[in-house]
Amino acid sequence: MTKDEKKRPRERGVFERPPGSGTWWVRYTDEHGRRHREKVGPKKLAIKVYRKRKTEVAERRFFPERIRRRETLLAPMIDDYLGRIKDTHRSYSECERYGDLWKAALGGRTLREITTGDIARCKARRLAGELKPARITKSPRGRDRVVAATVNRELSFLRRVFNVAIQDGLAEVNPVTSKLLSKEDNSRVRYLTEEEEARLREQIGEDDWPKVAIAIHTGLRRGEEFGLRWEHVDFAAGVITIPRSKSGEARRVPMNDTVRAVLRDLPSRLKNGWVFPSQTGATALNAKNFVRRIFLPALKAAEIAGFRWHDLRHTFASRLVMRGADLRTVQELMGHHSYEMTLRYSHLSPRHQLEAVQRLNATPTGTTTDTKPNEAPPIAANDAQEMRKAPGKSGALTRAGDRGRTGDVQLGKLAFYR
Repeated sequence: MTKDEKKRPRERGVFERPPGSGTWWVRYTDEHGRRHREKVGPKKLAIKVYRKRKTEVAERRFFPERIRRRETLLAPMIDDYLGRIKDTHRSYSECERYGDLWKAALGGRTLREITTGDIARCKARRLAGELKPARITKSPRGRDRVVAATVNRELSFLRRVFNVAIQDGLAEVNPVTSKLLSKEDNSRVRYLTEEEEARLREQIGEDDWPKVAIAIHTGLRRGEEFGLRWEHVDFAAGVITIPRSKSGEARRVPMNDTVRAVLRDLPSRLKNGWVFPSQTGATALNAKNFVRRIFLPALKAAEIAGFRWHDLRHTFASRLVMRGADLRTVQELMGHHSYEMTLRYSHLSPRHQLEAVQRLNATPTGTTTDTKPNEAPPIAANDAQEMRKAPGKSGALTRAGDRGRTGDVQLGKLAFYR
């Protein structure tokens, strides 16, 4: 320390540790009397930090939990989240695609820098086709399809990432608000007609038709069907068990005679653990490859437009409703978590709607009948005594000429006392 430095007044609240290292610290007391120390760096910066902290304490804007917080970038947080769900998430490959999208868009920003407005602008670019993930999934027609439902899945993924970051103390708020999610149109119900089914069966061939037939007669989701193992098929009870459905719970689907016959004739029965094994037999058949290489070309050859594999599930539900099954039963068979999901099939039940309006026939409508005015309806002789009840009691029925509870003679009609 030089002679001039010895003459200068010592700055309060700052000190060098270790001496001569050039690393300066600040030391101060908050409004509750608790002492705090912070490692800063250069002396001039330490003096500024000390004055800032004293001002924050005086104005009651001092929050010690924010001082040493770590600023985490979005990209490593996404990687950390993907590592947590890798062995448990049913659609991990889709989550990877969502992660690539957000890392390309906002990966260089910290979690606390990202605002709701940033995400809203990314959403607009995504819907316009300007923002794309690094690994683009092509649609069957060879072009990228960006719809509201797809963007909602991507936003929901980012929302889960921020929720995990909040739990870990790496963020305070979640910028992915519910207002960013678009309303989805789930009213589309495309089902296979019997004539279309015949054309599709002819084009797809008998070897591959069992996969389609089981989807039509069970309503299983694509992943549930192609991941089915023989241990989940109980011929004695006539039930197919899905150990883990979309809702995360086990689901049981009854087998009709068609499904029983199809499953019994499969070559994999008693030979492989998978109901639909791959060529090697070590794994299940890749559902995406089957749809792309077999199912979609067969649809094109059969001239069936606007149809997807998931519409086979719609076909199952639609045929149930059109054959008189009630919607609660359809909900259970489909494994819908909410009743609203099943209501999309309600318009396919004309019988149910007809029965509802037919009930109006039993209520008075104000129309005239063949009965003359002030004339009592005919009553059988053997019912006359039963209908004559003690007057004056609630709910009593009296014939013409009887006296009611007021003593007046009832004139030509039945009186209902309530």
